[in-house]
Amino acid sequence: MDKDYWIKSKPQYGTLQWQDKAITHRVIASGTASQAVLRVLQLRYPIEPLKVFLVEPRPDSNKYIAILKQILADDLYLYESEQALIDAVNADLDSCYMGTQFYVAGTEVFMWDMLKLLKPYGVQDENVLKEHSGSLERSVYCVHCKTINKDVHQNIHECTGCKRKLLVGDHFSRHLGAYNGFMVDAEEPGVLPEIQEVYP
Repeated sequence: MDKDYWIKSKPQYGTLQWQDKAITHRVIASGTASQAVLRVLQLRYPIEPLKVFLVEPRPDSNKYIAILKQILADDLYLYESEQALIDAVNADLDSCYMGTQFYVAGTEVFMWDMLKLLKPYGVQDENVLKEHSGSLERSVYCVHCKTINKDVHQNIHECTGCKRKLLVGDHFSRHLGAYNGFMVDAEEPGVLPEIQEVYP
């Protein structure tokens, strides 16, 4: 594949950087992104109000949590699961005003789950700073039955809804937060390309 080839719809992510014009900051991150959170805090600690919501990984899997606890103290909110974090962020959104800057870091699946949470509050994805961290796993939208399949690691995935074998594409829907998946053996049932883990 040509190294200059790129699907225009496929998101590109940068690194977290503080937005100086924000009146308050909300950082939402999965445990895999704790290093990204630490890095941006080492650039500077914002003078504006700050809250960091973080899904805490297993105690033995992340050495950055202890450092974040020391730096952030009462500004750090740790959760044992993504659902607990979602509930906490959802409760916090009612206290956010215009001028709040959101930062999201983690896997692509995590980031777009958070963006879906923010959207009803008028926060558009282009106004959220995002940094990819951790697994390359994808969410895949089955164009046949409309099921969204999460945690997809292989180029061919059996849809959890209709059981079709889907070819995981590179076209990304920002509305759905997922890549399109098409039945790979529609013309020759049962004839599949080599199945490989391409999103570790």
